[in-house]
Amino acid sequence: MGWVDQVPRAGKLFIGGLYALYQTDLIKAAGITHVLSVIDYDPLLQDRFQQLKHLHIRADDDPNENLLQHFDAAVRYIDTGLREGGVFVHCAMGKSRSATLVVAYLMWKNGTSMDEALKQLCEGRPVCDPNFGFKEQLHVWRRMLDAKDERTKRRLYQDWEKNRFKGEWWEWEARHKDLKARL
Repeated sequence: MGWVDQVPRAGKLFIGGLYALYQTDLIKAAGITHVLSVIDYDPLLQDRFQQLKHLHIRADDDPNENLLQHFDAAVRYIDTGLREGGVFVHCAMGKSRSATLVVAYLMWKNGTSMDEALKQLCEGRPVCDPNFGFKEQLHVWRRMLDAKDERTKRRLYQDWEKNRFKGEWWEWEARHKDLKARL
């Protein structure tokens, strides 16, 4: 694991933590032209990286955080960025939030399951592990991607948003263990 890790078989798609952005030689050497920040505060890129295109999604690494609402915009931003150059997706540590959006992109682009996409990502950055809430959202995303039309896709999202589980970290962990036991 490095500062800036390339996602295997995904072109010039990279993932890492916030501090990798300040390794300007690595960003330049990787050919990165687009940055997707998934962090709850401003990474102050404007002054230092005026040459980079930037999308900032303000989000906490909390299983109750709704990242699903940003998946569509994020995957399209990544796709456009890859056509124009290289894309670096980061959160604070390059483990959960950024991994979630890269997995969402791989699922969208390759038609894979969450597990397959996460496995591919972990080949390049083994620490990637979306929190339990984000994993649940990725499963909903798969159903949305499989939807036959936009109306069904919207209904799946709205149903999830209305009925989704919200709880403390320990409740999410217990819920995850219970689901695994039933499988």
